[in-house]
Amino acid sequence: MPGSTEALEQRELSNETADGKISRFAVRTRDYQVWIGEAPVGLDTLSLQDITDNLKSVIPDEDIYPEAPPRITTASVSIDSNIFVKGPKIGCYNELVGTDTLPKLLLQEAEILEFLRRNQHENIIQYHGVIMRRGRIVGLALDRHPRTLELEARLQNRKIDYDMCFNAIKAAVNHLHSLGLAHNDLNPYNIMMDKGGRPILVDYGSCQPFGKPLLTAGTPGWCDENFTISAQQNDEFSLKQLQIWLKTK
Repeated sequence: MPGSTEALEQRELSNETADGKISRFAVRTRDYQVWIGEAPVGLDTLSLQDITDNLKSVIPDEDIYPEAPPRITTASVSIDSNIFVKGPKIGCYNELVGTDTLPKLLLQEAEILEFLRRNQHENIIQYHGVIMRRGRIVGLALDRHPRTLELEARLQNRKIDYDMCFNAIKAAVNHLHSLGLAHNDLNPYNIMMDKGGRPILVDYGSCQPFGKPLLTAGTPGWCDENFTISAQQNDEFSLKQLQIWLKTK
């Protein structure tokens, strides 16, 4: 078990009772081990000490991390404030235990990012390779950007440059489509703004070739409901929603 709160790198929380008095959590340590636990308190009062004191067991690496395929890029950048390491959705572990969904999702995104690394676009997130531990992919090293488009819209005192923003996002999506890929989860939370105010399309967990069945897809309110296949029309629907949203900002 982690020896101190300083060893905790990331935590994802959920309530699983009607009265909100049991909090379940998953915690990633700095060596990319993942622990799960639960505490008899609600999320509103849950402290870091509660989490540390109530970690129960470590999740086997094979339940959350995929083995690396041949010739995958290993990140050579320093993991600092300029780099965001995206790992598996450990907060979903309790729902997905007994399946291989979490490692499949991480490997799927790594393979898409590898392909995009060879076919770059200025409005698509810069990927630097995978983080490896114990022979498995534990994270994806990506450029870190200050804010999502959604947050930018709420914080700015001035209006967003609608034409620039939408045209940049559409250019990134058109680039994906030219490669035979659909993003399948376009929304303002999956668009970051870099320091120069340029939109950057992120989150390729649902990005797949046209016609391929999807493990995850879409965000309620931003997609046509109940789609399960990767398709260009999924992005076209979301782009229309995004265009409407941008016009109000």
